[in-house]
Amino acid sequence: MTQRVPERALERTRVAGKAALRVGLGHLGYRVKRPFLSADRSREVHAALDDRNARLLFDAVSQLRGTALKAAQLLSMEVELLPEAYRRELEKSCHRVPSLNRVLVRKVLREEFGQPPEALFAEFEPEAFAAASLGQVHAARLHDGTPVAVKIQYPGIHVTIDSDLKLLRQLARAMPNPRLALQSLEEITSRLHEEVDYGREAANTRWFREHVTSTGVRVPPVIGHRCGARVLTTGRVNGLHLDDWLDTNPAQAARDRAAQQIYDMFVLSCRQTRRLHADPNPGNYLFGTDGTITVIDFGCVKDISPTFAETLPKLLAAYLDDDPDALFAAYGRLGMHHGNDADKIYREILRPFGRWLTAPLRQAHFDFAKNPDYTALANLRRLSRLSALDRIADEFIYVDRTLYGLYKIFERLGAKLRMRDRWL
Repeated sequence: MTQRVPERALERTRVAGKAALRVGLGHLGYRVKRPFLSADRSREVHAALDDRNARLLFDAVSQLRGTALKAAQLLSMEVELLPEAYRRELEKSCHRVPSLNRVLVRKVLREEFGQPPEALFAEFEPEAFAAASLGQVHAARLHDGTPVAVKIQYPGIHVTIDSDLKLLRQLARAMPNPRLALQSLEEITSRLHEEVDYGREAANTRWFREHVTSTGVRVPPVIGHRCGARVLTTGRVNGLHLDDWLDTNPAQAARDRAAQQIYDMFVLSCRQTRRLHADPNPGNYLFGTDGTITVIDFGCVKDISPTFAETLPKLLAAYLDDDPDALFAAYGRLGMHHGNDADKIYREILRPFGRWLTAPLRQAHFDFAKNPDYTALANLRRLSRLSALDRIADEFIYVDRTLYGLYKIFERLGAKLRMRDRWL
């Protein structure tokens, strides 16, 4: 199935509004019928309604793509926020979105290179093998026989970012701490504008290929003469997405090794190379039969300041030592100040949060199989009560999101890995 991406604001509003109306009517119908249904039948009908509404939502964000689909990727990580049917459908947004019309694919390639795909490549598959929020990927082969992956950006994506973010800003003003939410959205907006520049992503990919030294992690090469502002071509690598890999029933040792390799890359990025691959959706990790992990999609990259890289281990140590003075001093170095009642803030909010945050660091190995609900959001909601805090270090927006996304992957893997000695 192929789709056209709506580019005009009115078209996008119509798509979203239609989906919302159909979901609302479905819930209304259920509420009317519910008094006349048995308990078992009510649960059955409600589950079927969840499945239907999840498909409607996925169809809508699949059509909108862009920022709307990016939001779906984030929601797919939040198991506790959504019924299973919604999470399952939205998780497809990581790499299983219906592809664009073939005519549009040819149009983008002609606009970028002045030639059709059959002139640019010895072979080019017109049907995408992967598609997500900002673009879709086609298998191809260069004239010298090299297999490549060609990512093509959806038309008009750069125009929709600002209009979609305006809607999100309106929602943010109703959140418990709107100042922090709005600051986060400004940072996200900046990254999204960078992410639609495939020339920048090509440069990011080259940089990570050169600097990532984590054992068992690889980054595909960039094919420069087939890259442009809306087209990115890299070497094609063999590997399975997370769900497909788990379907092969890998041994526990393989699961542990994969998680450790991904985590070590994260720590290396925070502490040494100071550049973070900040888009941790499962579709960006390919699991090889040889035990390697290939990391893809370097559109969302966050630079980490030397001060943040130096302070983060001290922050973790302060939480581990239950040392509020050291903790507030570390936050202060990052420009974050928590108001006058520091003792109460520490006792009621930061100490409980710190106990959760450092639980994986209090033992030589942390076993996500034995802690399957570690990322339960109840442990994080306390932070929304920090009303005295009017800003956070920009790096936290992406470091926290990345770490949380990786923990979700580790829970899915049921992995056991070393974390403490990577920091302390």
